[in-house]
Amino acid sequence: MTLTIPYIPFWSRVRKKFIGPFIVITLIVLYLYFTENDTFLFYGIIILGFSVIQAIISIASAWTFVNEVKFTEDKIIIGGANINTHWYREFDIKNSQIKIKSEGRGRGKVGYYLTLSSPGQSIDINRTFNWDYTSLLTIFNEFKRLKGEKIIFDEKYFLDIIEKKANGKR
Repeated sequence: MTLTIPYIPFWSRVRKKFIGPFIVITLIVLYLYFTENDTFLFYGIIILGFSVIQAIISIASAWTFVNEVKFTEDKIIIGGANINTHWYREFDIKNSQIKIKSEGRGRGKVGYYLTLSSPGQSIDINRTFNWDYTSLLTIFNEFKRLKGEKIIFDEKYFLDIIEKKANGKR
């Protein structure tokens, strides 16, 4: 079984993470500038400082991108890219673990991703929030099925939320 999403180039991923927060902060700072009638130097430095910090955060979060997950009988092969250099990593299912993690992405919005880890390596699937939740459910359930593990209560709770998101109910 192979699950894929379209590849997104590095600078497109960075732009996606950078533009929204940059525009919001710039508009707030410009509003303050025009209402205070103060010198633009102070507000320009605030915008520049925030831009540098946001650029660093955007580059760091867009660095690694996973766009393919392939299951074999005893391995899971993850394909992706660091910046724009493509790679594949193999994880032995018996020696690996999968966890559901979440990240707040604004008021009332929570995004979910999977962390696959084994001794010596770890990778996040959906860290850029480009995978659909149906695919994440499939990856998680297939991994548990191949490993022969049961789904515990904490995982069931997150799986229910992800399933509701996949069906458009949340």
